[in-house]
Amino acid sequence: MQPTIDRSPLSVKTSTMTSHRIIDRISPLWLGVGISGSLLLLMFLIESVTGRWAGLFVDGEFDPLARVEEGMLRDIRIAIVHCLVVGYLPAALLHAMRSGRRTVLELQKVLACTPMECEALAKSVRLSTRSLVIIGLAALVMGLSTPYLVPPIPEAPWNPATWSPEVAWARILGPVSMILGWWLGYAILSVSVRLSRIAKTLATIDLLDISPLAPFTQLGLTNALLLIGSLSIWSLMMVETGFGQLMLIISGVTLVGTSLALLVPVYGVHQRILQSKKQSLEWVNSELVSEQATFLAPQAGQESGRMSDLIAYRSMVESVPEWPFTLSTYTRAALYVLIPIATWGVGLIAEEILGSFFN
Repeated sequence: MQPTIDRSPLSVKTSTMTSHRIIDRISPLWLGVGISGSLLLLMFLIESVTGRWAGLFVDGEFDPLARVEEGMLRDIRIAIVHCLVVGYLPAALLHAMRSGRRTVLELQKVLACTPMECEALAKSVRLSTRSLVIIGLAALVMGLSTPYLVPPIPEAPWNPATWSPEVAWARILGPVSMILGWWLGYAILSVSVRLSRIAKTLATIDLLDISPLAPFTQLGLTNALLLIGSLSIWSLMMVETGFGQLMLIISGVTLVGTSLALLVPVYGVHQRILQSKKQSLEWVNSELVSEQATFLAPQAGQESGRMSDLIAYRSMVESVPEWPFTLSTYTRAALYVLIPIATWGVGLIAEEILGSFFN
């Protein structure tokens, strides 16, 4: 049975050649480093030109990780985290799109499509402009509300006249990071759903060897890591006071998203495995029924051992995992979840070391 591949003009000509070239040529790593590095450099230049570094001293001493409820030191650390996040999120979004398209190309054999058809199918992994706009507006509203979730809550958080240069960075980059974060979540979900649907078009599944389906699992792990990466940067906020409620919300949403990012890409594969197992078990059970009479009343010259072969085959089919996960998959997923905790722990250790050094 050959897979049904959408070859309609709309699915092939979904976006311009320019957008595909941008996605293919830009390095996510250098994009993230370039954005974050530029923002940090600009911030440090502004702080130097305006001569505001003296405000970093707390009680006459410089402790870069001192816990303070307000002040320039706290504000500039928050601004640094926002610079890092705003650089990471577009890089992660670009990587998510590229990973989805690369996964389709890696599945050429199991999809039974020609290189040209697989290329067109890979280009169909895209984002809806309308959805991006709607999600962006919703994220903007959420981003504008975040200052009200972090104590101490200013009287007029969106009055630029009350902003210090350090607060201005957080006020401007906060909504931007919220929009980019929601876009990343949408991109991962959209790509995952698309790949899950593509998995349902698989020509055949060899229950004796499901390793050709590994690209689906790898995509799920990659998506999970991208979301956990953003949470790891946000976890640096735990050094500050007043971010407990906001971090609880961000952590909860990210962990739920991480679970979906891991499971959704392989859900179509899961269904195809179930379907193949059902078909194989129906066949072997019917063969066992037909062989039962012969087994109970053997005749001379009849082939022996077929019944045991059928039983062994049925046991093998029943033992095939219904999800294309291995022990390595579960181990890596568990380690990914520990990354934000490790980041937070490193922050606490660095606080102690730097505090002892400067004191």
